[in-house]
Amino acid sequence: MKPFFKRLAYLIIGWGMVGVCYHSSATLQREPYLLPVSFIDQWIAFTPHAVWFYLSFFLIVPICFYVAPYKHVRWMSICFMVSSFLAALCYLIFPTTMVFPIDQGTSASSWLLSKLIDIDVPVNCFPSLHIDLTLLAIWGTLDKHHPMRNTVLVLWGIMIALSIIQLRRHLFIDFVGGIVLALTVGWSVRFVFSRLVNQSLE
Repeated sequence: MKPFFKRLAYLIIGWGMVGVCYHSSATLQREPYLLPVSFIDQWIAFTPHAVWFYLSFFLIVPICFYVAPYKHVRWMSICFMVSSFLAALCYLIFPTTMVFPIDQGTSASSWLLSKLIDIDVPVNCFPSLHIDLTLLAIWGTLDKHHPMRNTVLVLWGIMIALSIIQLRRHLFIDFVGGIVLALTVGWSVRFVFSRLVNQSLE
């Protein structure tokens, strides 16, 4: 199997598990808890124009799987699966929702946001898988031989992170939860990988 198709397989398996866990937990959970709004959420103004960066998440993930060093791709896929499983447990044990603003604008951004709302679920806020998966995808792509690409992806990731609050699809606490989940899963899976490699060499 050529590297491209291997990358595609890892992407489909990893991202597919995310979809299964995310939507299953949204269907099975009980009445969600309403998350409180922090001063940081109030400080960051709502704008429907953030929908473009928010949806670019669905572009940056496959790009990262395509350009990441191949030795990182399996790690990324496993991290996606583990993260989605742990997030689903959190959604089931502690279901969350928030107050979503009503946008009455007439711009292309407002139209696109309305379409997003039609297909999105009003639960599964904490932790943010949007943040978790974005961080894991960029983390796996970082390569000392491509500093310019690293910079572009990191800046892109920052804009995606900001957009989830600007668009009011998540709150700041969800952002923090997504960061913690990504770092915990990422380092844990990397530790397991290193242990397996060391055992194979013994």
